[in-house]
Amino acid sequence: MRKFTFAAFLLSLISISAVAQNYSIGIKIAPTLTYSKLSTDGTKTNYDDDRSTVNFLIGAFVDYEFKENYFFSAGLNYASKDFGITARSTNSIANVTGVASFNQEFLQVPALLKLFTNEVILDTKVYFNFGFVPEIRLSNSPESTNSDMVREFRSFDIAGNFGGGLERTMGVNTRIYAGIFYNLGLVNQVKEQNNTFDELSLKNRLFALEVGIKF
Repeated sequence: MRKFTFAAFLLSLISISAVAQNYSIGIKIAPTLTYSKLSTDGTKTNYDDDRSTVNFLIGAFVDYEFKENYFFSAGLNYASKDFGITARSTNSIANVTGVASFNQEFLQVPALLKLFTNEVILDTKVYFNFGFVPEIRLSNSPESTNSDMVREFRSFDIAGNFGGGLERTMGVNTRIYAGIFYNLGLVNQVKEQNNTFDELSLKNRLFALEVGIKF
């Protein structure tokens, strides 16, 4: 189903670019660093982010130029995110009361504004992007045997996005680019948890180094 959805979106991007002006389509790939921001208002449990993991993201997008050097960018990404949680009693930091780790997959639908400078060197521009990235959770797989701390995750997230990079023209209609961006999850991903622990707030973080091509 995920492969069908991604293929259908690619065909849609190609169709749009074929009938409209000022459009370009592209594909990208990015190694990512993912981790979680954990917090609680309780007094019995301390939560620690157990690890930061290197994952990957692939995607396709369409850039629409509505003014010189101003673009609206929309697309579809597949992103994997792994994370771990350690719960400790506030009575002793050595008293581990729970451990959990998960592997998750998301379908992202970024909606971004891209701003380009004029050429800083021949055929090369600097760009900045910011916007929002709605995400749909495709899967959630516990990686540890003791993953009862979080019993159910929300099926969606919304992240703020900001980043930038360099784009270079390689031909009449071909451009390559490289950049970095940061996704700041805004929605607590915990829907249902084990009530043995204090209420947990978990928000996703993603840092990526992306490279891509536009045509």
